[in-house]
Amino acid sequence: MSSAQRSTLSVLLLVLLVGSGCTSEKIVFVYPDEELDFRMRNLGVPALYLDQVTDMRPPEQREGEGRYFKITYPKDSDWEVPATRIYAEALAQDVDQTHLFELVPLRGQADYALSMDLLSMSCELRRSPASMLLSGGLGVGLGMVLGDDASSRAKYAVALGIVGILAIPVPTKNYAECEVRLTLENAHGDVVWQESCLGEHRGDRFMSATAREDQKLVNEHLTKAVKRANACLLGQLRHYLLETAGGGG
Repeated sequence: MSSAQRSTLSVLLLVLLVGSGCTSEKIVFVYPDEELDFRMRNLGVPALYLDQVTDMRPPEQREGEGRYFKITYPKDSDWEVPATRIYAEALAQDVDQTHLFELVPLRGQADYALSMDLLSMSCELRRSPASMLLSGGLGVGLGMVLGDDASSRAKYAVALGIVGILAIPVPTKNYAECEVRLTLENAHGDVVWQESCLGEHRGDRFMSATAREDQKLVNEHLTKAVKRANACLLGQLRHYLLETAGGGG
């Protein structure tokens, strides 16, 4: 292969790698089923109306933030449906599957109404600059071998150093959190209970600098963070209902 051919191949490879990190697909929230049963024995199942979700997430979560070393995602425009709807549907699923309440469509039919403040719901990806420098160094080393003379080796070293940074997977730290405050009102509109919970999930994954596996990472981490927040909230809500009724579990 001639120097010109090798140079062309390097450029094409670089373009393909950069392009591979871009995606226009919307992110969906694939929420797992709940296996816990919070049914209160010897007590009736109260009727619950799910009221509105108030979005109180910080701007960096709504708009997304960062590139390469620290990324906060998904931004609002990347979701298939709004984050408030995602959370409302997740909570409704957990309430229904835990049998803690009977969900009703109208507030006038309910014993209680539950409003939701979405304080946080996002993922964060972190890469170490040192690990990316190491992957770039591997590309530089390969480039120094391919060249025919000092000039061509320098060119290949630069090109393949960039390719190495973009293509070679490096360790990433992944974190997701969901923080929610729930407020319970009785049939008269009086606030009788309010609590907030933070659900978190962490994990490591090897990824290249151009890889954007947002859907996969949301599935692995954010769904679990939401599940943990809801488990905490519904557990405390069950405790309140038992205390109010003066009964046991």
